[in-house]
Amino acid sequence: MSNSFYSQPIWHKLRAKTKAIWKREERWCGYCNCPLDWNETVVVDHIKNRRQHPDLALEPSNLQCVHHACNTRKAAYVENGNKPEVREDGFAVGSEWS
Repeated sequence: MSNSFYSQPIWHKLRAKTKAIWKREERWCGYCNCPLDWNETVVVDHIKNRRQHPDLALEPSNLQCVHHACNTRKAAYVENGNKPEVREDGFAVGSEWS
């Protein structure tokens, strides 16, 4: 799956909607469960990897807002085969959002 996914208008619209909901509801990072600083970079992350679950790529329930640094750490863990512990619903252990 190419990165052209992230340039699609449908993704941009869904990403903006996801951020707006999380900001309005004052949700915390879906990865580390710490407050999000909306003045910093907040990333919309696929809970279940879109390459392994392409059917969930545009599913709102498969999206979470995370700190940029958390998203980078998650990617590094996944690439190194040292995946963080994840609950059955796909959220990182310690996350209160489902």
